[in-house]
Amino acid sequence: MLANNLKYALRALSRNKFHALLNIMGLAIGLACTILILLYLSDELSFDKHHENYSRIYRLESDFNISGRHDKFAITSFPIGPALKLEYPEVIEYVRMFSPGDNFIIKYEENSFSEKDIYFADSTIFNVFTHAFISGSPQNALTEPNSMVLTASLAKKLFGDEEAINKMVQSQDNQSFRVTAVIEDLPANSHLRFIGLLSMATVAKTVGFEQFNSLDPIGFWNVNPFTYLLLTEGATMEGIYEKYEPFNEKYIEPIGNQINATFAPMWTRLDEIHLGSQLEADLPTGNRAYIYIFSSLALFILLLAIINYMNMATARSEKRARETGIRKVAGAYRVQLVMQFLSESVMVAIFAMLIAITLAAILLPYFNILAGKMLLLPQLFSANLLTVTFIITLIAGLLAGVYPAFYLSSFKPVTVLKGSVQAGRNKGTLRKLLVTFQFIISIVMIIATLVVTEQLKYLQNKDLGYDKNNIVVIELQDTAFIRKVPSFRDELLHHPEIVAMATSTSVPGDIRSIQVMRAEQEEQMVEYTFNLFLADYDFMSMYGLALKEGRWFDREMGTDLNEAVVINETAARRMGWGDDALGKKIDFGIQLDGTANRNTKVIGVLKDFHFTSLHNDIEPITIFLSDRPRRFLSIRIAEDRQQQAIALISEKWMDYAVNHPLKYEFLEEILNESYSAEASTSRVFTTFSVLSVFIALMGLLGLSSYLTERRTKEIGIRKVHGATVPAILTLLYREFALLLAIAFVVATPVAWWLLTRWLQDFAFHTSIKAASVLLAALITIAVTWFTVSYHSYKAAVSNPVDAIKYE
Repeated sequence: MLANNLKYALRALSRNKFHALLNIMGLAIGLACTILILLYLSDELSFDKHHENYSRIYRLESDFNISGRHDKFAITSFPIGPALKLEYPEVIEYVRMFSPGDNFIIKYEENSFSEKDIYFADSTIFNVFTHAFISGSPQNALTEPNSMVLTASLAKKLFGDEEAINKMVQSQDNQSFRVTAVIEDLPANSHLRFIGLLSMATVAKTVGFEQFNSLDPIGFWNVNPFTYLLLTEGATMEGIYEKYEPFNEKYIEPIGNQINATFAPMWTRLDEIHLGSQLEADLPTGNRAYIYIFSSLALFILLLAIINYMNMATARSEKRARETGIRKVAGAYRVQLVMQFLSESVMVAIFAMLIAITLAAILLPYFNILAGKMLLLPQLFSANLLTVTFIITLIAGLLAGVYPAFYLSSFKPVTVLKGSVQAGRNKGTLRKLLVTFQFIISIVMIIATLVVTEQLKYLQNKDLGYDKNNIVVIELQDTAFIRKVPSFRDELLHHPEIVAMATSTSVPGDIRSIQVMRAEQEEQMVEYTFNLFLADYDFMSMYGLALKEGRWFDREMGTDLNEAVVINETAARRMGWGDDALGKKIDFGIQLDGTANRNTKVIGVLKDFHFTSLHNDIEPITIFLSDRPRRFLSIRIAEDRQQQAIALISEKWMDYAVNHPLKYEFLEEILNESYSAEASTSRVFTTFSVLSVFIALMGLLGLSSYLTERRTKEIGIRKVHGATVPAILTLLYREFALLLAIAFVVATPVAWWLLTRWLQDFAFHTSIKAASVLLAALITIAVTWFTVSYHSYKAAVSNPVDAIKYE
């Protein structure tokens, strides 16, 4: 029976090659999208599960509440991990990790490399996490000061094919580290990726072992490392937190009570960090919304393809009715006919699956760019993914064929053989609903693409309150070079390619420091947390910041170094100072005895500027003067001489920083990184919009051919009675136009609701413009008109005699 069904199915497909091809290609595109999305979801949901004890590992996080302001960080204080292990038997082990800087310089012999993913780590890291050792031992890999563990790729980069163990490498400050182990490269689905580890014992030796290991309460209020805890079987962080109050009284409150602040630990299980963390000072993470977006888009694309099949199958029912009637007269049962039609649809789906797998393999590199992934071809052909793909294919085939199968098998033989059946009529309610649904999806997708693109343009082009153009940013890591920065700056400024230079502890898009300060409030000093950075005398003019009132730091004012602070408008408003901020006191660097490192007064108020991304509101900022070079060197270069300026900077760099590679970024690139998710979203919606419209186009092409074919005799009769070509075209377009209008009415509020929610994630955003909605409608109308026109125009201009003879 199965063999016969397959034979009939192949025969039916061969008789309708054009429409079979449309069905197969539509389903193939839908399945290819589904396969790629499944691959993406599998990767996103697998993060950090390669660690043996991932379900018992938690990252500890921080929630500071100071004068009513909550600051939540992915990082913690140094002593909290050791203290928790000491106080709670449920904590088996802890490990702390922190980066010495984005551009850590590592040297071996004559080779020098600037590396980003280097971390200091406790020796306990290999007790908590699972890493495969190529050489060396996890027991003593990071126990000694100045020891280092390399990944295989970094070892290859540094030493080539030489044995890495016991090799000595140097850092930018000429500190030596001995390589004690080499481990396998971390898999791509790791939230914390590193290529090298430095022993935490090195830091302890530098600051003093007693001070580093101190559990004094003051240490719990300075955050820096990521801290991970390994718990005993069955233990939970919730259970530990239930016993938190004695810990809080012992370690937290002695300082918290002095500064009107509280601290509460937070935590995230290891395998949930990638999709579940949205904290300050965090590593790059995934986006849970992407899971829903990608899944929904793949489902919609697949549904469009299934709808195409159902529409064309029901529209073709007149052609299949006589076949059904004859088989019933010959004794075929309805269940046999249902199985035949289902076999046909499943066969189409299987053909489509084979094409889809090929398409997915070809498109995988482009999908990686689209999704920001590094998915590999072997993952595409994994047994699990192929099994799930086959199951989805069967379901898609059955869904596509179930209605046509039961519909066609329901015809009565006598009625069919008399030629009375008119299946797939113009007024078929189901077909109209399905076509309308296709239109709705296409219109929503197009509107979403236009709005996301508009928001991305808004983010990239909005006035930020400073001039971001033509600024080169260099992160300073080499302490020897930092001392030479004044001479380096003076020499560069003699050249017309260099417009201005400044140093600071932060640059726009990279402000990281938040501190407790005391601000003047009604003749008393009250604790607040402020964003802050240190800058030199040239920072304001170089970045083009504007003063609302007062002045910037002045070289002629010797007191500015220790007694002056500049704030922004938001800080003045937050303090309730309004237009009376000048002269107000801010104490910076609060000590245990209540004294401050700096007792400053506000000398200037800057107009608000966007120091962080436009996802966030403008926060209060305090700026203090630094009389020596700090972490970032910003260089404004001449707009029309960029290449010459970069060449000049590189040349002078080598004169001052021998054997240290120059690593720079344009400020615009740093800022655009903040919107990489939006850029990716824009690419995703554009791609899937094109796919959805293309699949809908194929469906309309096949459907219009059948509908036009069924009305051929009617068209001939109308032409004989004097109907013009435009009148006939209007008749053929009318049904699609009505469905398109209904779809537009439904799709517009759906798109508005979804996109309004998305835009709310931004503190600053564009609005949904009527022009975007109208453009989406015009695109859909144009595509529909173009698709339907071929068969409609061909029928409208045909010879009436041929049309009347039709059939």
